Amino acid sequence: MRFTLLQAAAGCLVVSATIHVSAQQKYDLLLKGGHLIDARNNISAVRDVAIAGGKVAAVAANISPVDALKVVDATGLYVTPGLVDIHVHVYAGTGERGSYAGDNSLYPDGYTLRAGVTTVVDAGSSGWKNFDDFKNRVIDRSKTRVLAFLNIVGAGMRGDKFEQNLSDMEAKPTADMARRHKGVIVGN
Repeated sequence: MRFTLLQAAAGCLVVSATIHVSAQQKYDLLLKGGHLIDARNNISAVRDVAIAGGKVAAVAANISPVDALKVVDATGLYVTPGLVDIHVHVYAGTGERGSYAGDNSLYPDGYTLRAGVTTVVDAGSSGWKNFDDFKNRVIDRSKTRVLAFLNIVGAGMRGDKFEQNLSDMEAKPTADMARRHKGVIVGN
């Protein structure tokens, strides 16, 4: 069966890519004819990308659409692995004014996934004193993968009053927190 998502329903016009549906399920999804940019494999060319079980199963110049449950025509579009934004401030929701551990930060999911960004790295918004709150409030709740640089200042980026406090710059508790959260805290 072949159909195009170009329909007028209840006065709304929805336009999208052409999708084919097949009874065979070798692949769950086939992105057909897009310009693939894959630096890891040194590819910058028109390629088909097949997905099975949520992972890339095949990349080739021409993959048969009969092998896929769904086929999306990506002609004229770019296809890339998920992008990584290495400098963000996403410790949002504390309500603290003028602080990157507060109102100066944004929740990641509203700005990342729709732009192809699947991973972000928070640039030190939290320190060892408030990292657990940041993890609970943002990291554990986000669909976007959130990694973090841990600020040497225990209170994190809460403005000059906190950030210039030399007595709150402690290496041992910072290192201890980083060890507790290997794989999430990626630097300081």
